[in-house]
Amino acid sequence: MDQAMDVRRSLIIGAGSALAIFAVAAALPAEGDPLIATVGKPAIVTAAAAKPQADAVAADKPPPRVVVHVTGYQPAQEGTVLGVVKVQKVDGTEQEIGTFGVFPDRVFKAATSRARVFSFPLPKELAADPVKLKIEVVPDKARGTGEGAQLEIGHAEIQ
Repeated sequence: MDQAMDVRRSLIIGAGSALAIFAVAAALPAEGDPLIATVGKPAIVTAAAAKPQADAVAADKPPPRVVVHVTGYQPAQEGTVLGVVKVQKVDGTEQEIGTFGVFPDRVFKAATSRARVFSFPLPKELAADPVKLKIEVVPDKARGTGEGAQLEIGHAEIQ
């Protein structure tokens, strides 16, 4: 009788663990899936060079830029919001590199090829390797809470 209960208990624990792992994995975006940023929940995306950067430091080359592709937008129910882009530096700190607003302030959904594109200067010391970006949705607190606003990030790249 004790062995039967031990087997049953082991099966229940195993099934519970499998469900927990599945729930965590299901919450993660799949490769190529858009990332969603909302007020209080930023999207984290890695930007890599669109082309090899071997000669990117040459004097005649323009400074490196981060290009963020926004494939969807839902405006706030109350107020307005901005997208704030921060880059994670080697020492673990973050540096804000730009802000953007979606205009007109209307819902849109676009294929990656028709995404709205926002470009920001990237510090040269960060341009050699892929960088981690944090894209936040920040409300204009003088106009409202920003509740309901969301940005869908298709991808980001270094150019």
